Amino acid sequence: MLTNLLCRRFVKNHDNPTDPAVRLNYGRLAGITGIVCNLLLCGLKLLAGMLSGSLAMIADAFNNLSDAGSAIVTLIGFRLAGAPPDKDHPFGHGRMEYLSAMGVAVLIIIAGFELATSAIDKMLHPSATAFNPVAVAILAVSIAIKLWMALFHRRIGKLIRSDALMAAGTDSRNDVICTSVVLVCAVAARFTTLPLDGYVGMAVALFVIWSGFSVIRDTVSPLLGQAPDPELVENIQQTVLGYEGVVGIHDLIVHDYGPGRVIVSLHAEVPEDQPITKSHDVIDNIEMELMERYHILACIHLDPVDTDNPETLRLKEQAIALMNGVDEGLTLHDFRVVNGDTHTNLLFDLVVPHTCKNPEEMARRMRDAVHNSDPHLYAVIKVEYSYT
Repeated sequence: MLTNLLCRRFVKNHDNPTDPAVRLNYGRLAGITGIVCNLLLCGLKLLAGMLSGSLAMIADAFNNLSDAGSAIVTLIGFRLAGAPPDKDHPFGHGRMEYLSAMGVAVLIIIAGFELATSAIDKMLHPSATAFNPVAVAILAVSIAIKLWMALFHRRIGKLIRSDALMAAGTDSRNDVICTSVVLVCAVAARFTTLPLDGYVGMAVALFVIWSGFSVIRDTVSPLLGQAPDPELVENIQQTVLGYEGVVGIHDLIVHDYGPGRVIVSLHAEVPEDQPITKSHDVIDNIEMELMERYHILACIHLDPVDTDNPETLRLKEQAIALMNGVDEGLTLHDFRVVNGDTHTNLLFDLVVPHTCKNPEEMARRMRDAVHNSDPHLYAVIKVEYSYT
């Protein structure tokens, strides 16, 4: 309820999250909320730590201070990512959001190592921790706030497809776990004199460090060129194939230049006897729909295919059956037949799975299967991997 209230109050046109301006406002709201909440939690936990003399509480407070710094980095990242394209960056600056998420991760790791240093000192020189009901109450309130923040960031992160906000949500979830451990330690101080504080502080520190490396792992992947979202791929395929005059699609490549900045290239198969002007008009309509529905800039190549020749269709079905016998993970496209006086060439592209260690061996097996089925047939194969 509070999340909905904030979105309606501070994000204009909040029901259109794919719009770049609306997306930027969502990011700004999340960043400012993170800064305010984490600074408040830092102050409360410092007070709780001083009241009880607990290093674990003070360590948790500085963890929240680092979270506030992370929220500032996220806010700046959204601002920079929203900058328009320029001469040096014609595809925009959307990947700055990935870099800001990585900056958040670095801050988290640094904070974790600082906490670990303090925890080691506490383990080597233990001191008693006093039970304080006010401090316990503060920790309980902190857990409730952080739980809401985790849900808040993850909800907006999913809504606008933001890795930076998903990272912030994960960090808030981790903070709920860490603070819960500190709370248990604070309550245990009433019943035991064991020096648990330093060990709990170390556990919190290790958890924070692990969280930072997890965020780095998740942000490096899109920078390296990870596979596109399967749901997006499915939506693109359904949209393209939904048009009359398009009989197939292949070589779909999704170029990610940051959230909200996606460029797609693909080959759309059209009947070769269909007038070129009609095919061109269909492709124009597809490109416009992809832009309107998914904010995707599409570049579509026309690929004429023979859809009426019975002999070509028969040979294609034969090649597909042979291909499935070689490996069910294979697919083919751009199938053409070139007839000669002594033999017939079947020309096609063979798409091999990424698990295939020797694609040329797979192509050789396919050529042998075609020739063995009919000595007059020869397969001319181009091997490639799928980009989706």
